[in-house]
Amino acid sequence: MARWTAVGVVVAAVALATVGIGGTVWPQRKSNWGATEAQARSVAIEFFGSQNDRRYEDTCRLLSLGFIRTHALRDRQTCTAVMRVAFVWSGRIVFRIDDVSREADRVVVHALADGAPGRLVLVREDGALRILAVQDG
Repeated sequence: MARWTAVGVVVAAVALATVGIGGTVWPQRKSNWGATEAQARSVAIEFFGSQNDRRYEDTCRLLSLGFIRTHALRDRQTCTAVMRVAFVWSGRIVFRIDDVSREADRVVVHALADGAPGRLVLVREDGALRILAVQDG
Protein backbone atom coordinates (compact mmCIF):
# COMPACT_ATOMS: atom_id res chain seq x y z
CA MET A 1 0.00 0.00 0.00
CA ALA A 2 2.84 2.40 0.80
CA ARG A 3 4.35 1.82 -2.66
CA TRP A 4 1.08 2.69 -4.41
CA THR A 5 0.95 5.82 -2.32
CA ALA A 6 4.51 6.65 -3.38
CA VAL A 7 3.80 5.81 -7.01
CA GLY A 8 0.76 8.01 -6.83
CA VAL A 9 2.54 10.99 -5.27
CA VAL A 10 2.62 12.84 -8.54
CA VAL A 11 -0.43 11.10 -9.81
CA ALA A 12 -2.51 11.99 -6.77
CA ALA A 13 -0.63 14.50 -4.63
CA VAL A 14 -1.82 17.45 -6.65
CA ALA A 15 -5.32 16.05 -7.10
CA LEU A 16 -8.42 15.86 -5.04
CA ALA A 17 -10.33 13.76 -7.52
CA THR A 18 -10.11 12.22 -10.94
CA VAL A 19 -12.64 13.12 -13.56
CA GLY A 20 -13.43 11.22 -16.72
CA ILE A 21 -12.84 12.51 -20.19
CA GLY A 22 -14.85 11.75 -23.26
CA GLY A 23 -13.92 9.29 -25.93
CA THR A 24 -14.24 5.68 -26.83
CA VAL A 25 -11.83 3.17 -25.40
CA TRP A 26 -13.14 0.15 -27.27
CA PRO A 27 -12.41 -0.61 -30.85
CA GLN A 28 -15.48 -1.13 -33.04
CA ARG A 29 -15.19 -4.92 -33.05
CA LYS A 30 -15.25 -7.04 -29.92
CA SER A 31 -12.54 -9.22 -31.44
CA ASN A 32 -10.07 -6.38 -30.85
CA TRP A 33 -10.26 -6.72 -27.04
CA GLY A 34 -7.09 -8.83 -27.12
CA ALA A 35 -5.18 -5.99 -28.79
CA THR A 36 -6.60 -3.45 -26.32
CA GLU A 37 -5.64 -5.70 -23.40
CA ALA A 38 -2.09 -6.12 -24.75
CA GLN A 39 -1.75 -2.36 -25.20
CA ALA A 40 -2.99 -1.79 -21.63
CA ARG A 41 -0.44 -4.24 -20.24
CA SER A 42 2.29 -2.54 -22.28
CA VAL A 43 1.33 0.90 -20.90
CA ALA A 44 1.43 -0.45 -17.32
CA ILE A 45 4.83 -2.09 -17.82
CA GLU A 46 6.21 1.11 -19.35
CA PHE A 47 4.73 3.17 -16.50
CA PHE A 48 6.57 1.22 -13.82
CA GLY A 49 9.68 0.68 -15.93
CA SER A 50 10.05 4.35 -16.74
CA GLN A 51 9.86 5.20 -13.05
CA ASN A 52 12.43 2.55 -12.18
CA ASP A 53 14.75 3.91 -14.87
CA ARG A 54 14.00 7.49 -13.81
CA ARG A 55 12.74 8.33 -17.31
CA TYR A 56 10.11 10.70 -16.00
CA GLU A 57 9.54 12.33 -19.40
CA ASP A 58 8.37 8.93 -20.61
CA THR A 59 6.26 8.44 -17.48
CA CYS A 60 4.49 11.75 -18.06
CA ARG A 61 3.89 10.95 -21.73
CA LEU A 62 1.84 7.97 -20.53
CA LEU A 63 -0.51 10.24 -18.59
CA SER A 64 -3.66 11.49 -20.28
CA LEU A 65 -4.19 15.19 -20.86
CA GLY A 66 -7.31 14.81 -18.73
CA PHE A 67 -5.08 13.59 -15.91
CA ILE A 68 -2.62 16.46 -16.42
CA ARG A 69 -5.41 19.06 -16.34
CA THR A 70 -7.31 17.46 -13.47
CA HIS A 71 -4.19 17.44 -11.32
CA ALA A 72 -3.40 21.10 -11.99
CA LEU A 73 -0.20 20.38 -13.86
CA ARG A 74 0.40 22.97 -16.58
CA ASP A 75 1.85 20.48 -19.02
CA ARG A 76 3.98 17.35 -19.29
CA GLN A 77 7.17 19.35 -18.71
CA THR A 78 5.81 20.43 -15.31
CA CYS A 79 4.82 16.83 -14.62
CA THR A 80 8.39 15.71 -15.34
CA ALA A 81 9.84 18.31 -12.97
CA VAL A 82 7.43 17.35 -10.19
CA MET A 83 8.23 13.65 -10.60
CA ARG A 84 11.96 14.30 -10.40
CA VAL A 85 11.46 16.03 -7.07
CA ALA A 86 8.86 13.61 -5.70
CA PHE A 87 10.85 10.47 -6.50
CA VAL A 88 14.37 11.72 -5.75
CA TRP A 89 14.85 9.13 -2.97
CA SER A 90 12.58 6.39 -4.26
CA GLY A 91 13.80 2.86 -4.78
CA ARG A 92 12.98 0.44 -7.56
CA ILE A 93 9.40 -0.70 -7.81
CA VAL A 94 8.92 -4.45 -7.92
CA PHE A 95 5.70 -4.88 -9.85
CA ARG A 96 3.49 -7.53 -11.37
CA ILE A 97 0.69 -6.94 -13.84
CA ASP A 98 -2.28 -9.13 -12.96
CA ASP A 99 -5.59 -8.62 -14.70
CA VAL A 100 -6.95 -6.21 -17.30
CA SER A 101 -10.66 -5.42 -17.31
CA ARG A 102 -13.21 -3.06 -18.83
CA GLU A 103 -15.15 -0.59 -16.71
CA ALA A 104 -17.58 1.46 -18.78
CA ASP A 105 -15.42 3.43 -21.24
CA ARG A 106 -12.16 2.70 -19.41
CA VAL A 107 -9.58 -0.05 -19.26
CA VAL A 108 -8.35 -0.99 -15.79
CA VAL A 109 -5.02 -2.71 -15.21
CA HIS A 110 -4.82 -4.47 -11.85
CA ALA A 111 -1.27 -4.80 -10.58
CA LEU A 112 0.91 -5.28 -7.52
CA ALA A 113 3.59 -2.70 -6.73
CA ASP A 114 5.97 -3.83 -4.01
CA GLY A 115 3.32 -6.35 -2.95
CA ALA A 116 0.48 -3.83 -2.63
CA PRO A 117 -2.53 -4.11 -4.95
CA GLY A 118 -3.53 -1.17 -7.09
CA ARG A 119 -5.13 -0.11 -10.35
CA LEU A 120 -4.15 1.94 -13.34
CA VAL A 121 -7.23 3.41 -15.02
CA LEU A 122 -6.68 4.02 -18.73
CA VAL A 123 -8.59 5.97 -21.35
CA ARG A 124 -8.09 6.21 -25.10
CA GLU A 125 -6.59 9.52 -26.17
CA ASP A 126 -5.21 10.35 -29.61
CA GLY A 127 -5.39 6.69 -30.60
CA ALA A 128 -3.40 5.41 -27.60
CA LEU A 129 -4.26 4.26 -24.10
CA ARG A 130 -3.11 6.74 -21.47
CA ILE A 131 -3.31 6.74 -17.69
CA LEU A 132 -6.19 8.66 -16.17
CA ALA A 133 -5.73 7.55 -12.56
CA VAL A 134 -3.52 5.50 -10.24
CA GLN A 135 -5.50 4.01 -7.37
CA ASP A 136 -4.82 1.93 -4.27
CA GLY A 137 -6.61 -1.40 -4.00
